[in-house]
Amino acid sequence: MTTPTRYRWLSVIIVLVAVVQIEAADFHVTPNGLPKGQGSVAEPWDLGTALVATDVVKPGDTVWIHAGTYRGGFVSRLSGRPGTPVVVRGERGGRVTIDTQPRDGDERDNGLFLMLGADAVYRDFEVTCSHPLRETKIAGSWPADIRRGNVDVRGDRVSVVNLVVHDCGSGFGFWAEGEGGEVSGCLIYNNGWRGPDRGHGHAIYAQNARGTKRIVDNVVFHQFAYGIHVYGSEKASLKGFEIDGNIAFENGCLTRKGDNASGIMVGGGSPAERIAVRDNVIVGGGMRLGYPWGTTNEDVVCTGNYSEGLVLRDFRKATVMHNTIVASSTVVSLEGAERLLLGGLRWNENDYYVTDGRWGECSVVESSKSRGLSFTEWRATTGLDAKSTFTKGAPSKLQVIVRPNAHEPGRAHVAVLNPAKLPEVDVDLSRVLTSGQKFRIVSVKDFFGASLVSGVYDGRPVRVPMKPITPPPPVGMPNVELPVTEPQFAAFVVLPE
Repeated sequence: MTTPTRYRWLSVIIVLVAVVQIEAADFHVTPNGLPKGQGSVAEPWDLGTALVATDVVKPGDTVWIHAGTYRGGFVSRLSGRPGTPVVVRGERGGRVTIDTQPRDGDERDNGLFLMLGADAVYRDFEVTCSHPLRETKIAGSWPADIRRGNVDVRGDRVSVVNLVVHDCGSGFGFWAEGEGGEVSGCLIYNNGWRGPDRGHGHAIYAQNARGTKRIVDNVVFHQFAYGIHVYGSEKASLKGFEIDGNIAFENGCLTRKGDNASGIMVGGGSPAERIAVRDNVIVGGGMRLGYPWGTTNEDVVCTGNYSEGLVLRDFRKATVMHNTIVASSTVVSLEGAERLLLGGLRWNENDYYVTDGRWGECSVVESSKSRGLSFTEWRATTGLDAKSTFTKGAPSKLQVIVRPNAHEPGRAHVAVLNPAKLPEVDVDLSRVLTSGQKFRIVSVKDFFGASLVSGVYDGRPVRVPMKPITPPPPVGMPNVELPVTEPQFAAFVVLPE
């Protein structure tokens, strides 16, 4: 049967529309680009123009930021659509730096890299602040003389991938105005400042109301305050978080030597619910789930983590299993604002290590009254951990944790827990690299520095040195003394060549 002419034309139109939709465009940004450019290689845009070119940049398009430094605050309003995001990406092989120091003479420039819009991916560039002021006499979170900026994510389903964010006022603000989204594969360090009241500036400060936010496979270290900080007042929303596979170490060390903050803290004045904290490594600071002066929380899953201490407070439901928890004293604490909430706890098969214990091995807190307990008393008091293990002493087993990057084949983060202080360790990269692939490995403490290992992968474990690494000092603090974690602990980035 012959197809009517009008239907044949309709089919052609549908095919043409589909082809147009599939074709994606590339646009280009350079430090000397112009607002009136075309966004082409020959006539590139400036960054500010590209980020608001919503009439030109469409779903599936990529905005390439070319190597160089871009100073000041920026607002992005770019939007894709679910499954077809706009991509804003640093050029391959070039160092793209956004310096969030506000532009001179512009009082409206707060230094924020503000991500509005929706369904967008921002990846593969550096965000920092070159201003040297890191201490103020003004208390509180908004001192007038500290204007360092940060990455502020407020759009729906925004993904921030493989950024290096350091020396800003804080690393990321990941806020409840935006539905879901992710911060993934980023290195976040040296953020914040000293105030007369305390250290300020977390690696990731997050709230969420709709969907699920994912904080996955980041390395966060050497902040002035917390690592990952899911917190808010009674007016905030803390609903729906997956906090998986992150490496956090020595956060809080820039405020006072030896005064570490939690690597992961979840809780505040509103109930935390739908929280998952899985397979994270936390060294030099522990994990707190439930804020000390907060409200009763709903539910959390805490599994597969390595942490130097664990506190859980006022969750109606909690699964706490298969964790390795290490501390000098008080390896684990269960808290209740009034009484312990035990009915909804599934808490077992954890491994605890206490290296000293002079202040007790475990504790419970009810109505602000704390009781130190031995591990035997902890079991009897709480009814928890029937099949868990307790060791008086430190772990002795080498652990090498490899986390392949979800967005870039051949890239991974590696955490090494090395209690025997081996000078070198073997790392199995068979889930990351293919045979014959070129690669290099750098320390997370010196991402832009020299490779520690490079070569062609031959399928065998790669030997990585555990020597001490001197990281770049925080901007404005050239003489600060930073913790030395090697050879007992080190973290690395595997990069494809």
